[in-house]
Amino acid sequence: MKNQTTSSKGIFGGFRGFCLNLRRANRKRVVLFLSAALLVVMIFGLLLALLIIDFTQRGKIFPGITIDGRQVGGMSREEAASYIASSLVAPISEPMVLYYDDEEFILDLSSIDLTVDVDSMVDQAHREGMGRNVLERMSRRLLNKPIRVDVPLTMSYDEAKLEEFVVEVARNLNYASRSAGIDMSEGHPIVSYSRDGLEVQQGDTLRSITSALPTDKRKLPVVTEVLKPEISDEEIKYIVVVKQGEHTLFLYEGETLEGSFPVALGSPEYPTPNGKFYIIKKEKDPTWYPPKSEWAKDEEPIPPGPGNPLGPYWMAIGDGIGIHATPDAASLGYSVSHGCIRMSEWGAQQLFNKVKVGTPIYIIAAPEPPPTPEPEPAPVPEPQESVPGTEDAPVQ
Repeated sequence: MKNQTTSSKGIFGGFRGFCLNLRRANRKRVVLFLSAALLVVMIFGLLLALLIIDFTQRGKIFPGITIDGRQVGGMSREEAASYIASSLVAPISEPMVLYYDDEEFILDLSSIDLTVDVDSMVDQAHREGMGRNVLERMSRRLLNKPIRVDVPLTMSYDEAKLEEFVVEVARNLNYASRSAGIDMSEGHPIVSYSRDGLEVQQGDTLRSITSALPTDKRKLPVVTEVLKPEISDEEIKYIVVVKQGEHTLFLYEGETLEGSFPVALGSPEYPTPNGKFYIIKKEKDPTWYPPKSEWAKDEEPIPPGPGNPLGPYWMAIGDGIGIHATPDAASLGYSVSHGCIRMSEWGAQQLFNKVKVGTPIYIIAAPEPPPTPEPEPAPVPEPQESVPGTEDAPVQ
């Protein structure tokens, strides 16, 4: 009992002594001391409060963090997973439509095993905040400074199955171009006109799809290329047909006969070749050069003008053979040339102004004469029946 009294007096005496010392001390020092003590208490209280807040928020994603651009800061993991499933996964899982003109191709994303790992993205978003040291988290909360981090979309799909889908689209859309053609089986041109082709650019289409998969864009055009034919309709606008049996050149525009012209053709010694040719050169007022042939070995070149056997128009078809004007109009209708096709100057001018390099030329052989029919044997008279009683009758 005595000891307790002595202790109480000691404590009370100590406090009284502290107060007496404060009263005797300099006022500025007292104020400074008390202010420092108060500041320490406030700082400690603030740190304690921030620590408590940080502890209570450990289950939530730090403010400012996003997943594929969507704000999830302040949400719990469950809230963030639900939000991402509805706002991100649902639109991405919708079927994709690829179209070309009026044709559409549906890509069901489950067919390529598309999956979005929501849990992984939410976990990463949570780690972006809570993985930092506690002092940084506390200071950011105090200064209201969010963490600016965007967690990218985590998505997977079967690339081989997606490539198979694009191949199937190409199989349905691709078709080859068709060149213009000429059928001469009937002795006159029957034209099959050209057509453009189409080819799906599979690599570009695949890249277009993969770029759109993480987005809500679900309608895409198929990337295609138009295939041009080797021979277009314009390249066979005019068609020239030479019928050797008729000594006539026919000019067609497509399948329509535009004109016919008498011509001279090669002699039996130098026949005009049959077959399909093209005009390979056109020349106005040409110079005639002797061909490498026995009949022209002593000839000299003849410049344009009178005496030039080519006249003013020359259209070469190959091997020294060509269509040309002739000053010898009397030769037209006969087989008297050295292989070339001769025309009147007026006819050659008409043809020259229509055709171009590349115009097809068909030279058709003269038809073989039909075989001479064998004479039919004279009919044998049938024997007639005699009338009874007249066998010995006299001639009247």
